[in-house]
Amino acid sequence: MKTTHFPVLLVLLAACNSQPKETEKETEKQAEAPAVAKADSAVSCYQYATAADTITLKLVRTGENVTGTLVYLLKEKDSNKGTIQGTLKGDLLVADYTFMAEGSQSIRQVAFKQTGNTFIEGYGDIVEENGKQHFKNVDSLDFSSTLKLQETACKP
Repeated sequence: MKTTHFPVLLVLLAACNSQPKETEKETEKQAEAPAVAKADSAVSCYQYATAADTITLKLVRTGENVTGTLVYLLKEKDSNKGTIQGTLKGDLLVADYTFMAEGSQSIRQVAFKQTGNTFIEGYGDIVEENGKQHFKNVDSLDFSSTLKLQETACKP
């Protein structure tokens, strides 16, 4: 009687041991999925930095749509930081910048021209409508600033 229970016990043990292997494979697949998603993500960071001034731009791209953060820490000027939401068409990024400065929230349009691995901020005539500042004419912006934001590793 003992000899008949032994083969049944072996079959049961073998069946129990095979299930964790399948679970391990599923766990491995799940662990690989986020890695693939990260590789496909379109997150990039840019920075202009001197001993006195820093501008940091973090972009999250989904097609032409762009979101992210923008931080200005400029000597002898009020620092401000906030979020951007806009579009990147060709080499031109145009976005609404929502930020806090001097204790109040403001919205202004920003524009950056991409040249290789850098972004240069554009300047031009501004008008205000409904509490939001925007460029009078995006097509006539001046991108001759020497403040070039170089691509850099993103910080957590």
